[in-house]
Amino acid sequence: MKKKDLSTYIGIIAGVLCILIGMALDDGKIKLSGLKLFWDLPSIFITVGGSFFTVLICFPMADIKNLPKTLKNAFIDKQLQGKAIIIKFVELSKKARREGLLSLESEVEAIDDDFIKSGIQMVVDGLEPETIRDIMDLEIGEMEKRHVSGINLLKAWAGYGPAYGMIGTLIGLVQMLANLNDPSALGPGMSKAIITSFYGSVMANFIFGPLANKLEVKSAAEAGRREMMLEGVLALQAGVNPRIIEDKLKAYLPPKERASISDAQSLGSAVTDGE
Repeated sequence: MKKKDLSTYIGIIAGVLCILIGMALDDGKIKLSGLKLFWDLPSIFITVGGSFFTVLICFPMADIKNLPKTLKNAFIDKQLQGKAIIIKFVELSKKARREGLLSLESEVEAIDDDFIKSGIQMVVDGLEPETIRDIMDLEIGEMEKRHVSGINLLKAWAGYGPAYGMIGTLIGLVQMLANLNDPSALGPGMSKAIITSFYGSVMANFIFGPLANKLEVKSAAEAGRREMMLEGVLALQAGVNPRIIEDKLKAYLPPKERASISDAQSLGSAVTDGE
């Protein structure tokens, strides 16, 4: 089940508010007119536009098209919780021990996670454990490669933002120095020289850098969950006792989460030793 990643939302909203308040504060008072000082359309063209088209040069079009989906993943949490995974495999193990592995075919369609569904289907189809492990390991590896592509794109954009901020600074300085005899031109030139660096720093340190880091954390967590699912599938095929499956899969979880599973009433009879 997908749900909002609150830490991403809170971080962005609170961060934006802090920056805006800092921009608007003047002598201890918030003045909205102060925000106009930080708006410069040419600087946006240089930093945002320039850095984006540089990223377009560096990465294939397929990665660029996947950018909205990549960014969306930073704002949602779609992973199955460890508790839910353990409960599911213990229930499946009980059914398999009672009715045989073929009885699991009726459970496949009811499973929400495609990775678990694929593994159970291979068990029902009678594939060898080594084959199942190879296929599921390959799926995990390919998933990590897809994640790395999106993460690297955001990291590259975070790096090019300040670089284009510096380019904008140089452009502003050139324009300013070229018009030293015209005092009215000094202000716009200096504004562009400073604001572009500000935009580039915000892009790198508040937007793309943190989002790339969040996606790295999520990718590692998802890979760990899938390793947990893989072990569950192989234990299920081997006919391992439900209690042992529970203990084995709990090893993938931090101590606090393990305790919550042990105390959960919902696990109840699902963790018996079988028939």
